[in-house]
Amino acid sequence: MNFIVTGATYLRYFFPLIIEGNKRGIQSRLFLQNSAKYNSCFLPRAQKEINSFSRENNVEIHKIDDIKDHPGNTFLVEGDGLSYLTNKHFKINLTYMTDFSLLYKNYIDKIDLSIMTSKYFSKKYNTCSVKNAYFGSPKYDVTINKNDVLKKYNIKSKKNALVIFPRSRDAGKIDISKIYDLLESLGYNLLIKTRGKDPIPESLKRGQCFSDDSWFPHTTQELLAASDIAINFSSTSIKECILMKVPVINFDIKPFGLVMSELYDFDFCKKFDCNIDNDLLELAIAELTNKNLNDDFDRAIKEYLFKPGNVSTLILDKILGVKKR
Repeated sequence: MNFIVTGATYLRYFFPLIIEGNKRGIQSRLFLQNSAKYNSCFLPRAQKEINSFSRENNVEIHKIDDIKDHPGNTFLVEGDGLSYLTNKHFKINLTYMTDFSLLYKNYIDKIDLSIMTSKYFSKKYNTCSVKNAYFGSPKYDVTINKNDVLKKYNIKSKKNALVIFPRSRDAGKIDISKIYDLLESLGYNLLIKTRGKDPIPESLKRGQCFSDDSWFPHTTQELLAASDIAINFSSTSIKECILMKVPVINFDIKPFGLVMSELYDFDFCKKFDCNIDNDLLELAIAELTNKNLNDDFDRAIKEYLFKPGNVSTLILDKILGVKKR
């Protein structure tokens, strides 16, 4: 199996497929391209992770130009890297968060199979095709142990709140320090996660701050496993929160409507705008952390998403023509 890696961001989608492929005796190859961005797979941290994983899983590493010499099943994300492929490649596309809602039309005619999050959202965003397989995302085919995460990142507290930091564009629209203050007054240790392209201003660094410290498992997923509650700012990380069953306080501060708005309409999520009322926020946190929300998470997953943990198996069964088990 071939994997087009134009950015380290894609490793979290590809590595579970490689692990499943190894169980079936399938050789995997990574074809790397330098994106010259914060998520470049040629940066030292990403290189270390790629090399370590490849050694442990017998993965070949190539430059992207070498893909022409390796026909067959080839995975890519949102059509990224299609220009390097030929008709000798069976092209399998994976979707990235909600990017497919904009990009799908650019690649669907050029690929052979598209792995979609769910039929519901494909219909909503007009991205239906006979080429679609509604299996979900292999990104979630990983088991993350809370205690392992606490040890890995030297997190001393077992009562943690994950703040999924907003984009730099939106951070000034809300008093984030006020949210920090309330969470700390309630005894929470702050885990603040951002992306490399959205650095946290010095004035808003508090608790323990993280960027993309690990691509597989991805840092956000690890920190969710260690957290009791997540603070979101209308990020598509709402999907990660649901699939990992972490309750959410969401502040709607983006300059456009909620993406995948259906996912916010369950009891595991409390919605706020940019005006922070401490009393209401404290009540919401107490309710979310003291209520059994499993049924609500399961309902959201069943209605709008997918059951995580078995997606890589479904994908490989599909492309290898394995009959349903």
